Amino acid sequence: MHNFIKHGYLAVDLFFSLSAFVLCVASFKLFSEKPTFENYKKFIFKRFFRLFPVYICLTLLYYLWFDHSSVTNLLINLTLFQGIIPSHSGSIVPPGWSLTNEWIICFMFPFFLYYAVKFRKKAWLLVIMAVVIILLISFVRAHALNWSNSAVLDKVRGFNPNFGYTRGPSSWGRTTVSFLLGIFAFLVYKFKDHQGPYFKYLGYISIPILILLFIKTSDVLIVLLLPALILYITQPNFLNRFLSSKPVHFAGAISYSLYLSHFFFINTYDKVFELLKINSDLFSLAYVLVTTFIFSTMTYYFIEKPGIALFKYRFVTSPKIELLKERKS
Repeated sequence: MHNFIKHGYLAVDLFFSLSAFVLCVASFKLFSEKPTFENYKKFIFKRFFRLFPVYICLTLLYYLWFDHSSVTNLLINLTLFQGIIPSHSGSIVPPGWSLTNEWIICFMFPFFLYYAVKFRKKAWLLVIMAVVIILLISFVRAHALNWSNSAVLDKVRGFNPNFGYTRGPSSWGRTTVSFLLGIFAFLVYKFKDHQGPYFKYLGYISIPILILLFIKTSDVLIVLLLPALILYITQPNFLNRFLSSKPVHFAGAISYSLYLSHFFFINTYDKVFELLKINSDLFSLAYVLVTTFIFSTMTYYFIEKPGIALFKYRFVTSPKIELLKERKS
């Protein structure tokens, strides 16, 4: 059970694979042909309004409550480019390192998708690229690839299949692997026969993934199996119906806020219970889960959704209104 719980960081890898798959589905019509500047600009602004409103608010909250570092460090963190600057790679918001990677990948994604569709008959090359990157980050542990913890990794010998240590360039490689695998899953989903005989066996892939979660050194195998899991979810089955249920769908809607805010309550529960004179692990767990859920629901409705609505007004609704005015005039 300890190994199972410790594998929680692989949720980041699953997120990047799912994110790549969903972005491909949503943007296929825009970028399956050569990306235009207008479509590219709209895509980047859409990702900006999705990522930044709640991120900026929580970065300021973490900074005022915990960090108190230089204003320069705060300003760099607010750009989400801190992960590419060695001296500032430690994010004020703990999960910020992965958001840096996502933000950078967003700028490259339209071209990724365009060339992936163009060479879709050789989609297996994406898996080969992913394996090569995995081998690189698993064998090379020098400071050049691991800015914050290369000294700890000096004690490791040979192949290291665990991904939890990755920071700096090694983390870019890790998230790029998951992103490539997500695009590969999309190409199979889009251009292969869903009724083919091999699709019905995809569900069995979830069994070794579940078993591997209990094994300490299994990260590489779990990540490489993610495309099969994603493709299985797209089929009409129990897992698909479960993930489509209203409670799970809502948890997915607020998941970004959950991801950003949960460390705040993990880092404050000891002070809260010292003040309340309560010493209970179960009560501490309930505090973290309940407060994170309530807080994330609030940030979703009061920050995330208005940010998305602002994008739609600026880039979707507003141009249509202007076009209608021009036609009337």
